[in-house]
Amino acid sequence: MDPLSAIFSSVNVQQARTYRIEATAPWGFHSTHGSNIRFVLVLRGNAVLQTRFRSQPLSLRNGNLFILFDDSNFSFADEVNSSSVSCEALESLKVGNTVRFGGGGVQTTLMAGHFAVDRAEAQTIFNILPTFLHLQLDEKRGHSFQSVLELLSLETERPGLASQEMIDRLCEMLFIHAIRAYTSEQDHGYRGWLAGLADPQLGKTIELLHAQLQKNWTIDSLAASAGMSRSSFASRFKLIVGQSPLEYLTHWRIHRACVLMRGTDFKIAKIAKDVGYASESAFTKAFKRVMQATPSEFRGESRQQCSLSELTCRNEGTPRHDGLVRNGGDYDVRSRFVSRTFTRT
Repeated sequence: MDPLSAIFSSVNVQQARTYRIEATAPWGFHSTHGSNIRFVLVLRGNAVLQTRFRSQPLSLRNGNLFILFDDSNFSFADEVNSSSVSCEALESLKVGNTVRFGGGGVQTTLMAGHFAVDRAEAQTIFNILPTFLHLQLDEKRGHSFQSVLELLSLETERPGLASQEMIDRLCEMLFIHAIRAYTSEQDHGYRGWLAGLADPQLGKTIELLHAQLQKNWTIDSLAASAGMSRSSFASRFKLIVGQSPLEYLTHWRIHRACVLMRGTDFKIAKIAKDVGYASESAFTKAFKRVMQATPSEFRGESRQQCSLSELTCRNEGTPRHDGLVRNGGDYDVRSRFVSRTFTRT
């Protein structure tokens, strides 16, 4: 299993919401907050997007998709100077899954949505992604990506049995396709584990490392698996991935241990062995160096967060989503440990 598949096996999309917008000129809407992942697809017509990531407004047309991975504000309108309403006000206008609003002029049709993921589980992905993606759905993106968005649009327009489950899974596929689209671009010069996977000299070795985390890897054995000399392998790995091979191995082992401690009741000694440590003491030492906390402290806080999530959801009458805390209509993770294992390079 490649590392992206391994991450998504434990990262579940939750609280996905999509709706169709039929806006007639002049029209506009803007976000005020939101820790969820948010996206808007232009199905028909034209629009103008303004975000802090661009000094000039971005013109969008049929087939354009934008995705925000953080809580940044944005505005979306037919023209730059058109008045706008908040996203909250917009959602209050929904009849079924459709919002119709505007001044009665030329119509633009959009599909908008948002969904949450447990950022503690997905932190290794968020640390290498930009906070804003603009994608043009053309031949380069492939039929599968377009099919996912078409299915989302149909499910939003005409929901059927198990519609929420279908939308959750389609949003999960949208997330994966967005990552694929980003990594397929050759001009952003990113580094990190996704860049390493795409590298013809390092990719197979990185996959092998992830498949056998418990193996007693050395730089020599990793270099041999890549068919490279020790020095050439170490140099290229550092250049492409942004970490030394053994630093990378340690951080992935700790990341995997965090997933196991959050999602299972395995004893710490078993987790240590499963991720490649000969003893619990060696594992604890490495874990504390990376996370600035012992495994027991991490597990205790994780369970406390799950309990808080359960209590909050019970009080609000909403389903439980482990590790997520309600915050102003969205979900985010409240843990001092979330972003210690990987950093954006």
